[in-house]
Amino acid sequence: MHDDDDVGGLIAGAVADGVLSPQASSLITGNLGKVVVAGAAGKALEDIAAADVTLVTVLIDSSSSIEDRKLTAAVRDGQGALLDAFQGSKEKDSVLVALWTFASDLDVLHAYLPVGDAVRLDARNYRPNGSTRLYDTWCDALAANVAYAQRLRAGGTPCRSLVVVVTDGEDVGSKRRAGDCALLSRDLLASEQFTLAFVGVGKDVDFAAVAKAMGVPDSNVLVQKDATASALRKAFAMVSQSALRLSQGKIAPGAQGFFAP
Repeated sequence: MHDDDDVGGLIAGAVADGVLSPQASSLITGNLGKVVVAGAAGKALEDIAAADVTLVTVLIDSSSSIEDRKLTAAVRDGQGALLDAFQGSKEKDSVLVALWTFASDLDVLHAYLPVGDAVRLDARNYRPNGSTRLYDTWCDALAANVAYAQRLRAGGTPCRSLVVVVTDGEDVGSKRRAGDCALLSRDLLASEQFTLAFVGVGKDVDFAAVAKAMGVPDSNVLVQKDATASALRKAFAMVSQSALRLSQGKIAPGAQGFFAP
C-alpha cells in the first residue's frame, strides 16, 4: 500500500502528462484519504508480464435498496460471471481488476489484481445496507485509477482503463457533487486512455440524466428499467462483453459506444 504523498506524486505526474487538468488535480488532492490510497494499490510493476494492460474498476452499489428489491443474489452472481468471462478469455493475463462496493461507506475489496486473484462477492463480503454515496465513490475511484495507471505508464507499461458503476439509485450523502464527477470524467475521456460506463437498474431514477450530469457519455450508459434478477444478470453480461472488446482493442478508450453491439 502506498501513502498519501506517493499517490499525490502520481497525480502530479498525471497533470504533467496532460491526463488531468490542474483543476481536476486540486479536486483529487483535496480529498485524498485511505480509500483512494487503498484503491491506488495493485500488482507490482515487476510482476506484470503483459506488454500492455487493461485496468477494470468495478463499482457496485451495496445500499439497502438492493436488498429491498431482492437483487442481492443477482449482484453476487453477476459479478462472479463477469470474472468468469475474463478468466475464460485470451486476454485474462493482461486484465487487472479492482472491486469497490459503496453504500454509506466506501469499501475497496481489492485494488488491481489479476483476474484469478480477484474477490468474488458472497454473503460475507456483500450485504447491502445504507445509502448511496455515488458521487464520492466515482471521484475516489477515478482518482485511484489515475494514480495506479500513472504508476504503470511511468514504469513503461502502457495501459487503458475502464471504470464502470452499477447502481439502482441516485446519490445520497456524498460530499462531492455531480459537477465534480463531470470535471474528472471530462479530463479522463479527453486523455483517450479511459473508458467510463454507467449501469442503472430500475425505473425510479432518470439514470440517463444522472450519468450525463456525471460526465458519462450517453453511448456508455446502460439502463435496465426492470429491477429484476434476470435483468441485472443480463446487465453484468453486457458489461463483461464490452469490457472484453475494450481489452482486445476493438473499442478505443474515450467517449464512444462502450455498450454498442
